[in-house]
Amino acid sequence: MLRATACAILLFLADCSSTKKGEEQEKEILHELPAPLSSELPKGEIVRTSRGASFSDMIDDLAEADVVYVGESHTDKDHHLVQLRVIEYLHARGRLHAIGMEMFQRRFQDVLDAYTQGRIGEQGLIEGTEYKRRWGYDFALYPPILEFARKWRLPVIALNVEQEIRKKVSAGGVDALTEKERATLPAITPGPKPHRAYVKRTYQGHLKADEKFDEEKFERFYTVMCLWDAVMADSVVRWYRAAPKDAQVVVLAGTGHLRYHYGIPDRVRNRIGKSHMTVIPMSIAQSMPPGSVHNESYADFIWLTGKKK
Repeated sequence: MLRATACAILLFLADCSSTKKGEEQEKEILHELPAPLSSELPKGEIVRTSRGASFSDMIDDLAEADVVYVGESHTDKDHHLVQLRVIEYLHARGRLHAIGMEMFQRRFQDVLDAYTQGRIGEQGLIEGTEYKRRWGYDFALYPPILEFARKWRLPVIALNVEQEIRKKVSAGGVDALTEKERATLPAITPGPKPHRAYVKRTYQGHLKADEKFDEEKFERFYTVMCLWDAVMADSVVRWYRAAPKDAQVVVLAGTGHLRYHYGIPDRVRNRIGKSHMTVIPMSIAQSMPPGSVHNESYADFIWLTGKKK
């Protein structure tokens, strides 16, 4: 039922900091239009596909999933507001037990635990995880999510592979790793053929105008992408081994790790069979990938962000 859910497109207004609650707040933020779906995306509305969708509908569906993935463009503030909104509402449903974050590398799990348990503060978290050197995006984008986790004592799972390992694999492949380093990793297997084709299209789209496609460079790039996805999926799997039976986790990661359910979602499902749903935020100004609006395999929900004009 979860994977059969029709893709819905949601708009989040960036200035929606209303104090109203429940349905009053939702009506102020969201407005529905009837089908059929237009080829041009209207600003300010929910565009319906084969079934009606509102914010409440989306939360109802997400609440049934074991793992909820919410994507991001790392520098987009609105995307992080989308993530926070989903976390808040799912926590209110009572199943949410943890938040997984791509932004932190696995060796620093103890530091994250110290923060969410109230033993260190924000500066201790930044310094203890070597955030500025290892992730580098503006930390100011993440405190609302981290503070929510700390307030409710929700564990934050450090999902990401260590920078040192990623650099080694990028330079010399998996064979460049020591036995000790390999022992810390899951099996680094390629994704399905469509995943490889998707990554290749993305890679080619980022080449400079005068730059030729280099198959060897792409192979290294694809291996690193598979390493990244496999380790983040493994981090979710490891958490579930000690989690309550009906626990839910929200995973925050770049959309490139979530589109079409490739990357992290399918790897977790294939290993432990947990159900999942994906929410991919996109800026109103951002061009939509061809066919994504009509293709529920692209994501379960696409949430447009930006101010209504």
